[in-house]
Amino acid sequence: MKQRYETLTAIRYCHDFFRALSYEGISIRISPSTSKQLLDADLVLKQQPAGCTLLYNTLTAGKRNRTDLLQDNITLIFDLVLKDPLFYNYTAINAGDISKQYFVFSNDPGNAPGVLHKDSYAGVKDLQNGSAFFTKPFGQLVLQLNESLQASYDIRFSAQSTYWCYFLMSDHLATLANPVILDNNGVSCFDKPVLSGLPDRDEVPVLVSNQPISLSDRITNQFRLANKSEDQTDRHNIIISPLPVPEINRISAAGRSWQTGDKVYSEIFLY
Repeated sequence: MKQRYETLTAIRYCHDFFRALSYEGISIRISPSTSKQLLDADLVLKQQPAGCTLLYNTLTAGKRNRTDLLQDNITLIFDLVLKDPLFYNYTAINAGDISKQYFVFSNDPGNAPGVLHKDSYAGVKDLQNGSAFFTKPFGQLVLQLNESLQASYDIRFSAQSTYWCYFLMSDHLATLANPVILDNNGVSCFDKPVLSGLPDRDEVPVLVSNQPISLSDRITNQFRLANKSEDQTDRHNIIISPLPVPEINRISAAGRSWQTGDKVYSEIFLY
């Protein structure tokens, strides 16, 4: 049989945390029933590191075009597998109990433009409870092959924003008279130090950001630790520049005694 494949639709995974925006933490698992649907319709799903492409054979039973195929109104369901164990550490998803929930991404006409979810970014509106799976997937991709199918879609995730907490761990840092953290413009953007007790030592000073800061693999604002002059002028003695950023593979309860439950924090320990 002659074959000439063209793109029916293409899907890209995106995440604001990453410099390139594309996201390579998802793969697709095709069930036997969906595999049969693809075979019967002479379709091919080609996976890429950051997305997938659904192709159709234009020479099936003679020449056919995209419009012809979309008259069949086929619905394809694919299971999405999460390959990234740190995904929930840096993604702005208030997922609750993820052991009982999964995402549903589809080309439903009620979704936001150009994406496969309700709003511009995937969120709790796209989660469903379900226990009918032998192995629960991260999500399901539901494609309705009809005239509303677009040539391309995104699945987008937003990076989590947290309150950054710098712990002054060493004796030298802990005894600074007026520690402050400055942004690129030399403006103090963290609260005054508070004391936090740690399991294996006495209380240490902690500086917490005034506002939540978006997590990212790229550094857009290089913070600096400084000691403000005793005469309270704008003069500062720079101690550490630039400061390290939160590590997404580290989760700590170091500040639990003073943190509030409705805020999310990231701890960075300075020595």
